[in-house]
Amino acid sequence: MSELLKAQCKKGPVILVSRPIAFTFPLSYAYLAGYLIERGEDVRILFKTQNHLQLVNQIMSLNPLLVGFGNLYPELKEIGEIINMLDRAGRQFPIVIGGQMVTPIPKFAVKVTGADFGVIGEGEIILHSLVSALREDKNPLTVKGLAVRRGDDVILTGSGEVIEDINFLPPVPYDLFPTEQWLPIGRWYVENVPQPHWRFEDRVINVHGGRGCPFACNFCYHHSKARYRKIPQMMTEAAEALERFNGNMLYFSDDLVLATPARSRQLVDAVRLLKKPIQYSVSARFDTLSKIDDSLLSEMKETGCRIMGLGIESGSDRILKTIGKRFTAENVLNGLERLKQAGILPTVSIMVGQQSETKEDVELSIDLMRKSVRSNPNIQYAFTITTPFPGSNLYNLIFEKGYLKDDQEFYDRYFSGSGVGDWNYVVNLSGMSEEELIQMFKKVNRVYEEEKGKNIKSIAVKVELFQLVFGKINNELYKRIFSMLPHWKTLIFFLQKYNSIYEFVQKNLDIFRLRLRGLT
Repeated sequence: MSELLKAQCKKGPVILVSRPIAFTFPLSYAYLAGYLIERGEDVRILFKTQNHLQLVNQIMSLNPLLVGFGNLYPELKEIGEIINMLDRAGRQFPIVIGGQMVTPIPKFAVKVTGADFGVIGEGEIILHSLVSALREDKNPLTVKGLAVRRGDDVILTGSGEVIEDINFLPPVPYDLFPTEQWLPIGRWYVENVPQPHWRFEDRVINVHGGRGCPFACNFCYHHSKARYRKIPQMMTEAAEALERFNGNMLYFSDDLVLATPARSRQLVDAVRLLKKPIQYSVSARFDTLSKIDDSLLSEMKETGCRIMGLGIESGSDRILKTIGKRFTAENVLNGLERLKQAGILPTVSIMVGQQSETKEDVELSIDLMRKSVRSNPNIQYAFTITTPFPGSNLYNLIFEKGYLKDDQEFYDRYFSGSGVGDWNYVVNLSGMSEEELIQMFKKVNRVYEEEKGKNIKSIAVKVELFQLVFGKINNELYKRIFSMLPHWKTLIFFLQKYNSIYEFVQKNLDIFRLRLRGLT
């Protein structure tokens, strides 16, 4: 057995390495850390940066018991590169990886990254069991839920435990995460991707409503049965965080918070009981939305619901059925109109290149998008090229149909650097040629921008662009100049005044552009 499977520093900390905090709080790392901390472990959270060498040196200096990486498939190659750098630096500690990038393809993920362990499935209990085994110098092969690298082989140790009742999740260890990065999410949006849904002053608390999914969309990663948290318990935690951090907005990050009209009603009633008015964002599906009546939608708006995130995916009923959606294009347009009447801002997504999709199907998506933007110019769309990630039914299909031969070929294609915009093109599952697929993807983006140009006042767009540029200049000033200045009282006073002016300008620009968009 490899010596790296035996931790050299039995008293060292457990290090978890997260992607940089941007537009959302990293709850997955928070719950992993919280579970370990509850059981007496010393946990450190580090964040990846563009300078991998700096991260490697930081890890090596801490002499850890174990280092953990994980998240989604797009991070797999980068994590492998960091592990390789740690190897060259002479690491004397094992490395574990987890998340969606591991669970569906554990043997491949461990091999391709050079990690020592892979966590298969839900991480809290399995990771703690591994940490305990390393501390006590026990054989890691006795820990269920792992993929263990042993030379050129990877051994699976069987099914690991999950938290059956997720009402007993550990408290979020907020102290491990820099508040100035995760709390002012509204500021991040204004300075990076301005849109009407977010305001500069938004101080956002993430709330976790459940795990797993009761639905079966063909492009989704399916990992466990649906488990729901009780609304009162969720809101007790949310209320504590709102007070502690002076938050003014809640972000419910999963569909399960509105899984049924009954849960929606419980959520509205719980928000009413909060000590101060807040606003909030929820995720939902159109089939769920259709079961929530207009009066409840009005109450949601009244209690502060500002944003609802939904996946449209297609304007073609045939493709919606292929995906596994339980609604039609008519349901989508009806739902969007109801949200407009209620005053709730939708954020939605459409994908291009679904299984068997034709140009005619994409035209139906474009038509649906065009109608919805003309009706509500403040709707926010995102467009993707269908990518059959591991864990999805589409991923299995690409091998069944002989499009690709194995995990390695998918990996090589995905990380080849070829793509359209931010979307790496892997395999064409549609009924279009590759040229037609890319052409239609570009068309849906182009038409969206054209429709927004026709239906949004140009001055509103210019104000948002100014906010964006102003924010980037401010951040560059801090990075290149202000952070280098000595901490003299006069300079500190100057920076405080400068910050006050910057925030005053951005807040008032917010008010101006929202009025221009017909929002208050």
